[in-house]
Amino acid sequence: MRKDAPGHVAGFSLVETSIVLAVVAILAGLALPGFQETLRRQRAATAMHQVATQLSQARNTAIARRVPVTACPSLGDGRCRTEPDWSAGWLLYLDPTRSPQPRGNDDILRQERQPLHESVRVSATAGRMRVRYQPDGRSGGNNLTLRVCSAGVLRGEVIVNNVGRVRTRRPAYEAPCPPA
Repeated sequence: MRKDAPGHVAGFSLVETSIVLAVVAILAGLALPGFQETLRRQRAATAMHQVATQLSQARNTAIARRVPVTACPSLGDGRCRTEPDWSAGWLLYLDPTRSPQPRGNDDILRQERQPLHESVRVSATAGRMRVRYQPDGRSGGNNLTLRVCSAGVLRGEVIVNNVGRVRTRRPAYEAPCPPA
């Protein structure tokens, strides 16, 4: 019998295809929880990087322009929030008069609206919600710590010290996210 003769078709049977699909589905089901955790960690790392980069930009702008620059949490409306939640966005503005809000749109350097995934929460520690960089790059007062949380777990922190330097820190072990 010739292999190309009618009635003889090489391929997979329905049973064989069903078994392969079942094995693939089981393996995907086993891998999914690990993938979701990796995705949570990656989203938190991205948030830490975004916030640290923006704070560093504010410091560099204050030094370059020789004028105070403030970074604060915002809802994207050109105003600073009075709550310590940075998750909805933030605002960088020129602040020569040391005011709690930008004087006008011309002073706004950057405004981030909804920059983070909805599962990530970034909140400031009590006592200090904003950073005001002086023309020499310092941010007087006490340190500011922004906690980055996802799925109720503290994933990392962005810390601004009195000198104005920004650094990030990841916890050595999994800990619950402190209340805002």
